[in-house]
Amino acid sequence: MNRATRSLFFSLGLKQPQPYFPDEKQVCLFNKRPILYRGFTPKSVQESINELQERLYTQGFLANISGKFDFETEEAVKEFQKRNNLRVDGIVGPLSWACLFYPKLSRIHRITPPELQDAVKELQTILYEEGFSKKEPDGYFDRETERGVKRFQRVYGLKDDGLVGAATWAVLLGMRQKIDKSFPQLIYFVSPQFLFFWEQFLMISCIILGIYHSPIPGPAPQLNTALATAYALTCVVPFLLECLPLKHSSKTSLPLFKYAPYVLTGIFWKPIINYVGTLFNNN
Repeated sequence: MNRATRSLFFSLGLKQPQPYFPDEKQVCLFNKRPILYRGFTPKSVQESINELQERLYTQGFLANISGKFDFETEEAVKEFQKRNNLRVDGIVGPLSWACLFYPKLSRIHRITPPELQDAVKELQTILYEEGFSKKEPDGYFDRETERGVKRFQRVYGLKDDGLVGAATWAVLLGMRQKIDKSFPQLIYFVSPQFLFFWEQFLMISCIILGIYHSPIPGPAPQLNTALATAYALTCVVPFLLECLPLKHSSKTSLPLFKYAPYVLTGIFWKPIINYVGTLFNNN
C-alpha cells in the first residue's frame, strides 16, 4: 500500500486492510532478535561480530575482517551453513554458533584426538552434572559417554544416534526447557523399542486378563489361542476408542488406567470376534 492510499484511508476514517500473510518482521520474530542477558550492550554485539568474522576467516570462508556484518560476511555465513547442512539464510542463530565453536563428536574413533578432548570433557561435564551419565569427565568419548548422549537426546526429542552435532550442542548449552520431574524418570533412559514392546506386553496382558475373567458363558480358550486372540484384538481397540465418545484425561496419577479398555475388550472377546467374522463373511 503506497502513501497516497494510506492517506485516503486515514482521511475517510477507515482502517487499513491487514495483510493476509505475515510481513518480514513477523516471520523473523525470533531469528532477528538477539539473545538478551544482563550486561547486554552494543559493545557485546560488536564483539560477537568480530568473533564471527574471525571464525569465518580462520576456516577460509571470509577473505577480509571488516568489523561489520556486511554483504561479504552474510555470503560467508551462507556458505558456512551450506557446508554444515544448516538452513541457508545468512542468520547466525544457535545452530550456526554451535557449528562455529563446537566440533561434531561421536564414538567412531577408539581414541579421542587431543584437539577434541576439551569439547568431550565439556560434554561429559554437562551429562554428569545433570544425571545422564555416571562417568566423570575425562575427555574420552567412550561407550558410557555415548549412552549418556543418547539418553539426553531422547529426553529432549532429538534423534538418539549418539552423535553430538549442532542441534545436540545447541540444546546441551541451554536451548531447552526443564525436565518435568513429575514424569517417571526411568522412561527417559529406556529405548523407544523397549517402550514399544512394553506397551504391547501390557495391552496383551490386559486382554488375556479379561478373557480368563469373562462372565460370558463358555469354556476359556487355551493359552496359545488366548495369546493369538489378544494380539489380534490389540489392533481393534484403537479403532473402538476413536469411535466411542470418551473423554481423555491428562492426569498421570493412574497411568495404567488407560489400559482398562483392553480388559473390557478381553471380557467381550467372543462377541467382538463373532462380529468381525460376520463382517468378513458378508464381504
